[in-house]
Amino acid sequence: MAYSFLRRFYLFSDTYGRSKNPFLQDDADALISTDFRSTPLETVRREFDIYGREIITEHVLRLILTLNNNTKNSPYLPKAVKDEFANTITGVFINSAPRTTRENGGHFYLATIDNIRIVTTTLSGLSTIKDKIQTLQHLDNDKNIIYGNTEQFRSSYMPYLLHPDHGIDLVNDSIDIIPDFPEDEWELSYVDRFGNMMTYTKNTTKKWEEVMKAAGSNKTIKLIVGNVSQTVQIGSSLADADPGALVMYKNNDIDLVRKWMPDEDSYTRLYRSAYLQFSKADVGAKIKIAD
Repeated sequence: MAYSFLRRFYLFSDTYGRSKNPFLQDDADALISTDFRSTPLETVRREFDIYGREIITEHVLRLILTLNNNTKNSPYLPKAVKDEFANTITGVFINSAPRTTRENGGHFYLATIDNIRIVTTTLSGLSTIKDKIQTLQHLDNDKNIIYGNTEQFRSSYMPYLLHPDHGIDLVNDSIDIIPDFPEDEWELSYVDRFGNMMTYTKNTTKKWEEVMKAAGSNKTIKLIVGNVSQTVQIGSSLADADPGALVMYKNNDIDLVRKWMPDEDSYTRLYRSAYLQFSKADVGAKIKIAD
C-alpha cells in the first residue's frame, strides 16, 4: 500500500530538557489519545523529554498500536476518514543513547508495523510489542552518508528515517534480536499528570487473578512498588473506591490511582496522589504483592 507523508510525528528524547516530574511534563498518554480519537487526520508533531523516565516509551508504543487499530475500525468516524487515515503514517522517534563505552552510542533501529514507523536506540523498548513488528533494520554507525563516527548529536538526524522514502541504506535484522519481556514481571509503566500509576505485565489476566486471590473477601491487598508498600483497595473501576483511598483495577493493563475526596484543592490532589504515596517510584520499578 502507498502511504502519504508522515501525519503524526512523536519524538521522545533525553535531550530536550524538561523536568523528570510528571506533574511538570506534558501528558503523552492524554495528548496522543486525543490526536487519534478526535483529530485523526490532523498533522501533528509533539516532543517529550524522557530523561530519567525512558521506559515510558514502552507504554506509549502499546498505546499507539491500540489507538491506531481502534481508529481504523472506529464505529463513529465516517468511512472516508478511516480510509484516509489508513493511508497516513505515524512516526515515533525514541532516543536514549548515553555514551558509556568507547563506541559512539548504539545503533538506531527502524521498526515497522503497518502504517507505524518507529526509530529507536533501545531494542529492549520494543519487547512488549515484539510480536507485532513486521520489519527491523538498523543504520550502520560507521558506514552511512548521514554522519561520521564521531558525531555527538546523531539524534538530530535520525527522525529522518521515519519518512518511508528516506533513501538511506539500512541493514536488515532479524526480529529475534529483540529481547522478550519476562513472563511474570510486573512493573510501573507510566505516571500521568495527576500522579495516577499505570502498570504493565505480559499476562494481565493471570496477574489480575493473583491480585483477586490475595485480596480475598476484604478486597484489599498490601502492594509493593519499588521498595514502598501501601494498602490498596481492589475494584472494577474508580467508582468502587472510597474517597481518599488508593484503588487498583483492571483497565486493559492494571491501573493504580487515588480517588479524590470532595472539596480537595488541586495541590492536595497531587500531593496525596498514588505517585507520591509510593514515594515517587521510578517508572520501571518492580511491583509485587506483599506476603
